[in-house]
Amino acid sequence: MTDQTTADRPWTLRRAAQHELGEWDELVQHNPDGGQWTQGVAYARLKATERLIPRFLVLERGVEEPPEGEPEEGEPVERVYVLALEHRSLAGRFWYLPLGPGAAFDDLGGIAEAIRGARGDVARGVYAVKVEPYELDTEERRAALAAAGFRAANTIQQNVHTVLVDLAPAVEDIFAGFHKKLRNHIRNAEKHGYRVEKVEHSEATYEQMYALMQTVAGGKGVDTMKPYAYYHQLWSELCERGQGHFWFGYDGAHDGPQASAFMIGFGRYALAKDGGSVPDRAIRGGAHLIRWTAMQWFKEHDGREVYDTYATPPSWRADDETHRMHGPGIFKRLFGPIVDHLPSHDLVLDQRRYAIFLRLLLPIERRVRRRPWGIW
Repeated sequence: MTDQTTADRPWTLRRAAQHELGEWDELVQHNPDGGQWTQGVAYARLKATERLIPRFLVLERGVEEPPEGEPEEGEPVERVYVLALEHRSLAGRFWYLPLGPGAAFDDLGGIAEAIRGARGDVARGVYAVKVEPYELDTEERRAALAAAGFRAANTIQQNVHTVLVDLAPAVEDIFAGFHKKLRNHIRNAEKHGYRVEKVEHSEATYEQMYALMQTVAGGKGVDTMKPYAYYHQLWSELCERGQGHFWFGYDGAHDGPQASAFMIGFGRYALAKDGGSVPDRAIRGGAHLIRWTAMQWFKEHDGREVYDTYATPPSWRADDETHRMHGPGIFKRLFGPIVDHLPSHDLVLDQRRYAIFLRLLLPIERRVRRRPWGIW
């Protein structure tokens, strides 16, 4: 070993070893950013159905050579486990790191160099890499990314703008921090007997959940909803891994649940992914009580540290009634202020092929698929 500290050494990029693939989710949940579910195996398998090829990669610093097998005990190495979703076209390979790479923000410059200098065929043919560091959006951070060679791009993951609730304080302190209107809604639902149950996942659960999702927005449903098969795979994969959880709410006036929520526990985060409800309700505050019940469960039984309400308008458009997330944003802002994270950024490795894809190939793909690709 040399006298260099780990931080003095450059980052390198390699494919994940077989033993790392076997414990991928556990490794990702210990990444410096707290672990993002979109870097896990369930998300990789879901996106593989959309012709995105999962690439399981490891960024590391502090080793002379990448390990062939199990790392030696006591080896002073930093590692970040990264899922890249690879899109292939005539231009080559484009990697998308959903809410990744999961490294500390100050390391992104060195990671850009690691990607540019990847040895062998790890990144051969990759002409651009889209990253989404889950970091607060500031002018200083945007400038730092630009200095490292990243270009600001469009927002992709819906919780780039969201409301986050710190689950570390005592339960009574978390509750006291909510907006007064939210506290009143929760108390009203409890007072009038609104019942919240954590339900097991099953085919019947999935079907009820999907049906309730189609009745939101005053019974019109959400125009961005995907087919049932998409949600079935998402929910079943996550539930079978112990990462997905359903809650149903009952007001006694409907045949079955009046409202529902599907949430994900991964790394530091509990995330409210999907929800639905019957438009008319007999008891005010049921949806609020479902969220509060889930937060307490994640804190007490699942060890999560932050509750992510998932998807709001940007803070600067919070009161814009034309924004598609305005309605959900009103509901979620009762839990706290909107937090804005950095948008996606592209690291361009080959300008010519990157331009060909954006100007020529992407418009064709959009026409053929009859909808814009979610990652561009």
